[in-house]
This record gives sequence, structure tokens and C-alpha cells, in this order.
Amino acid sequence: MERILIPGTNEVSKEIADSISRELLLKACKPIHKVFPDGESYIRIPCNIKNKEAIVVQSFIQPQDKSFFEAILIGDALREGGISSSILVVPYMAYARQDKVFLEGEPISIRVVMKTLRMLYERLFVVEIHKEESLKYFGEGAVNISPYTHMARQLGLESSNIAILSPDIGALNRAKSLSQFLKCSYDYLVKKRDRITGDIVMEPKELDVNNKDIVVVDDIISTGGTIATASSILRKHGARHIYVLVAHAIMLGEAIGKLRKSGVDEIYATNTLPKKDGIKYIDIGPLIANYLSAYG
Repeated sequence: MERILIPGTNEVSKEIADSISRELLLKACKPIHKVFPDGESYIRIPCNIKNKEAIVVQSFIQPQDKSFFEAILIGDALREGGISSSILVVPYMAYARQDKVFLEGEPISIRVVMKTLRMLYERLFVVEIHKEESLKYFGEGAVNISPYTHMARQLGLESSNIAILSPDIGALNRAKSLSQFLKCSYDYLVKKRDRITGDIVMEPKELDVNNKDIVVVDDIISTGGTIATASSILRKHGARHIYVLVAHAIMLGEAIGKLRKSGVDEIYATNTLPKKDGIKYIDIGPLIANYLSAYG
């Protein structure tokens, strides 16, 4: 079946789609997209797509609601055009952290997002969703793409004197997976209360970080507070260098400066969100292309 690539409506999506297109040698059909004076979005697919398989690339960047809704419009336009099947690639999945009810009366937002996408797309590829179990709301055909070994390859990381650290036990699997690839040790930070001062402190559970290069791995950094605290503690424990590998660098406010001041040497992120100064970006397109080929 012939495949056709549909870049999304924002610059992040277009950049990643271009990368995928180069890797898979796919023809791209750029949607005609505009916003009416009243703020409503307009989408048209200007190519012959009948009986083809479409791969849509749309990262749900800010404004997230608009990115999400335009993915819906593209999906419906493809069905109207007689597409045989459609795949949606979401480099950054918004609403993924709204995955449970904390207060009575709240929705499970990621469930709504997934179920809506399922009505229009047969398959879904997401880069490092916050919790992989959220993909159950989409059902069969949903794939989570973990970027960390790809990032390590691109950076040429070697296991000599490196240790991988998760900022908490919840992200331990990410650290473990990368450590297995690099054949090095890994650990996570635990919160403890100082018996004298009563202050809450964080420290590695077991790992001795003295004179080691530490790679801190996480899926999302928003304000940078947790990683900054972790970095300061690692420095006090004698870490030689501290590098951060993050899938999605939101970096609100002074997050980047906060991380630098805490002792982080470099911040590496995939290009799933708009780029910011002070971060080194790694193209996620080739990895997505590999997944699209493997699951084709």
C-alpha cells in the first residue's frame, strides 16, 4: 500500500515530518491551513489520497487545544478524501499528566484525548508518553517510543565512569533501560527527612556518585525544580559532571537558568517541543521512522 506523509500545522511537526520523509523517502502532502478572523481553524488536504495510507505528524504543542483539534480536522479530512488507513504520530502528547481524578468532578483528560483520536486514526505513535498505561484508552495500535537509547547513540555516550540516575522511583524504568544499553550502574533519588533540622533532602538510594559522570533521565521538565534539587545534591556528593537527558523540555520561566545554577553541565532534549536557548536538541525523526518501518 502506498504511504503518504502529512506534516502537521505547527513548525515542530513540520520539522519532524521533514526528517521522517527523508528517512523513509516518503512523498509529503502539506495541508492548507489557515485561521479565520474569528479564530476558527481551516484545514484542506490538497493531494490525491484515495486508497493510500496516511501518516500524520502533529505534536500537541502550545496552544495544546488547537494542536489537538487540528489533528482531529486533518483526520476527518483524510476520511473524507477516501484514505485507506491513517496513522497519527504525536511527538509530544499534551494532557498526558492529567491521567487520574484528584478532586471530585474532574475528568480524566488523557482518556478523552485518546478516545477522540481513536475515532479518526487506526494507529498511534507517541514519543515517551508520561505513563504508558494511558495508551490503553486508545486501544490496539498504540505504540510508545522511548527516546533515550537513541539520544545516547547520537551523543556518543560511553559507559566509562557514567551512572544513570532517575529523579524518583516513578521514572526508574527509564534509568534502568538506558543503563542496560550503556552497561553501567543506575539508581534513583529518595526523599529523606533530616532528623536534626526536619528538612526534606534528596539523595541517591545506594549509588556512590563521587567522581562519576551522572546522566539524569526524565520524560518531562517543566519548572526544573526537581532536577535542580537533584543536581545540587549530586554535586555535594562529589559528582564530576551532570548531564540531563529529557524527552520533552517544556522549561517554563527560569527553568534553564535554575538547572545551570544547580550544577547541570548540559541539557539534551528531543525536538518534540519548540526550541529554547541553552538546550541541545536531538532529532527524533529518524527514531520515529524506524518504528514506522518496523510496524508497517
